Amino acid sequence: MMPIHKRKGFSLIELMIAIVVMAVVLAGTMNFFMGQSRTFRKATTDMVLLQNARFATDLLNEHFRSVGANLSVGQPSVIYADQNTLAFNADYATNVAGDIDAIYYEPKAPTSETQSLLQAQAFTIPNSAPALTYPKADYIGGGGVASPAEAITFWFAPDTETTRADDYVLLRQVNASAPEVVVRNVLADSVYPFFRYMYLKIGAGGVQSIDTVPGASFPRTYETDTVISNDRVRGVIISFQVTNGLSDTAQRTRPVSVIASLPNVGMRQLQTCGAKPLPVAAPVATKVSPGVIKIVWTASPDENGGERDVMRYALTRNASFEPGVWTNVASIPAGGVYDITDSGLATNVTYSYAVAAQDCTPAFSPPVSSGGVMPN
Repeated sequence: MMPIHKRKGFSLIELMIAIVVMAVVLAGTMNFFMGQSRTFRKATTDMVLLQNARFATDLLNEHFRSVGANLSVGQPSVIYADQNTLAFNADYATNVAGDIDAIYYEPKAPTSETQSLLQAQAFTIPNSAPALTYPKADYIGGGGVASPAEAITFWFAPDTETTRADDYVLLRQVNASAPEVVVRNVLADSVYPFFRYMYLKIGAGGVQSIDTVPGASFPRTYETDTVISNDRVRGVIISFQVTNGLSDTAQRTRPVSVIASLPNVGMRQLQTCGAKPLPVAAPVATKVSPGVIKIVWTASPDENGGERDVMRYALTRNASFEPGVWTNVASIPAGGVYDITDSGLATNVTYSYAVAAQDCTPAFSPPVSSGGVMPN
């Protein structure tokens, strides 16, 4: 019988066939994984695009719905409106625990960003043209402190950190604080500006309708425009595009268009006539010139807070030669700055003044007296 010899390896032809088969399998596998990688990257960039669009619309809609919330007397709802900028007042945030009027409680927020600035702290509304200085009056809330409604500005500006000339960023600023970028990778809409405004139009015979503010009439400010100053703005139409931050064939865009209503604009604070008004702080009487005294006081806490029912203030005067006798000096409507001058007084007599707040019951708060002053 012939012996059987076992093979100790592959022939060259078999080895080449195995290499070719392996190369085909590897090529198919690599092509599959590359396709999966492209799909994953596309899904990731599409998710970034969607999140960018959703964050931008939610942020703007959330803020714009607060326009005009919890303002003090005379404080405008809308400060400045343009096609790429909107500045407004709203009690959006507070750093005071238990404050039920503000929308959000942020304990670490600086006070300079949770209430109105005073006239002495005036700043320029960002991106306003011509530049608008604000505020030009002190808006005082309950207790004689600054209004709890802060000024908030949103605006779209060219992105200086990219090489594209059509890239924009959305910025936000509270009062005079440093602006912050809240959304990047923004393109202008191909048809509409970033912001359009809907307002209450009053036609012939007092017929009311909602219309869009003409684009050629911007900018509009609370100082010069009756639509804004009379609280007739009812909504903001926001239009733009967001991208995934890439360019050329890798770029993905999504149009954004949303209408944000302004439910607080034009809504008057209802008055309730219940308990007597809270008293004012002690008025201050000072001599201005011989025979002339100036009396200054701050509003009752119930004028801009509490029951919000103060209608006027009664100012009375007492002369040292008539102890216990108080004479009416003036009845001053609520609202504004309380700074009254009393003249024609005897120079050798000491005068005291008292202020009482009156509500719509009508009922008076306990009168609060000043110190005595002699206008000699």
